[in-house]
Amino acid sequence: MWQVPICRKELVKKAATAAKQAFKQWRNSPIYTRRQILYNLAELLEQERKSLVEQLAIEIGKPVIYGDGEVTRGIELLKSVAAFDQKEITVPQFSQGTYRHCPIGAVAIITPWNNPLAIPIGKIAPALLYGNTLIWKPALPGTAIAIKIMDLLSKAGCPPGVVNFVSGDRLTAQALMSDQNVDAVTLSGSSTAGYFAQDICDRRRIPLQAELGGNNAAIIWSDCDLENAAKQVIHGAFGFAGQRCTANRRVIVDIHCYDEFITQLKQAMTELVWGDPLSLETHIGPLISFQKRDQVAAMLTRIKTEVEMIFEAYLDKIKFNKIPKGAYSCPTVICCDRPNHEIVQTETFAPVLVVQKAESWEQAIQLCNGVTQGLVAALFSHSLLRQEQFLNEIQAGVLKLNSATTDVAVNIPFGGWKASGVGCPEHGSSNREFYTRTQAIYDANQK
Repeated sequence: MWQVPICRKELVKKAATAAKQAFKQWRNSPIYTRRQILYNLAELLEQERKSLVEQLAIEIGKPVIYGDGEVTRGIELLKSVAAFDQKEITVPQFSQGTYRHCPIGAVAIITPWNNPLAIPIGKIAPALLYGNTLIWKPALPGTAIAIKIMDLLSKAGCPPGVVNFVSGDRLTAQALMSDQNVDAVTLSGSSTAGYFAQDICDRRRIPLQAELGGNNAAIIWSDCDLENAAKQVIHGAFGFAGQRCTANRRVIVDIHCYDEFITQLKQAMTELVWGDPLSLETHIGPLISFQKRDQVAAMLTRIKTEVEMIFEAYLDKIKFNKIPKGAYSCPTVICCDRPNHEIVQTETFAPVLVVQKAESWEQAIQLCNGVTQGLVAALFSHSLLRQEQFLNEIQAGVLKLNSATTDVAVNIPFGGWKASGVGCPEHGSSNREFYTRTQAIYDANQK
């Protein structure tokens, strides 16, 4: 579809140097100037909504209903950051002295392909507001969208050198994080990418913020609305072919309602539309590549004799708006009560949902916490006691009651526990925590 230049060390250094030089002036720019750029970009995104949604569908296979939601989220992120209280940037004086929040410098932003618009904007907006400059390296499949956003940033009034762009692969990202002009790194990506980032940033002793995906679970208890829970879980698991870090990958079901819930899951599966991502009806589009499709198919073939797959009898009932051709993977529900099995422990990043029985509340909590990651967890139950226990015992950065694991607010901190995150969360009040550093000031002449 297009070719992507692979920037190596020399070009990365040039971009990082430009960001460092621009920082000297940008950090002292008026806050209202920075804020206005964000509002301008929000207006431009709204004007370009239709073309951006189509571009997301064509380039990464994101169904237009989700692409439209991503553009909306990008706009809301910009407005939320721009409207953040001025008091969050300056702080009052005390009798002994004062302190302030200074921009951290030139920040490397490394972003994934699955949300190539909203995730970068969620990083770019607060970085700019707090007076930082940027070097942005998007994932290869998201490069064309990134170039479009760079153009819109320029039209919004962002000065040259403030946001710099490098395209490339993992070696480009490693060169960027290693560059001496980079003062901090924020990354959304795989667990493997997180290990590389930690190694580099720890050696350089610079801040790292990393969101590294999730093997997210929902607990279904017998006192909830099972039909509603099934619909939410299915949409959370299979929407955009399961290619969201917050997708529902596991569901842990009270044994007393297990059979009924499975029946509701099967019915909910038939209500999803699978096919052309440019159609307004489509929920499930293709995977990002043939390589990913084949990887998922090989895994399902390998484990077929070890688990129960319950999609086959319902395949002919799934709605098609066109016969899928390309990197499509059939939405699959798998029943597996072995907590250490590969399919339970793996974040497939595909339309695969694992169902497990819980014979007790204690086992449900154990199963929910029984993976290395901890991004999002959900509970479907009307019991206030169960809800309180869930909130106290689950090891995840985002907890949801009676709603799917997908979808989070733009003004509330978002980050993972355990292997799902490094450093402080993103968004809301956490933005200042990462994009500034505190400086104390004592003045002997001040009484």
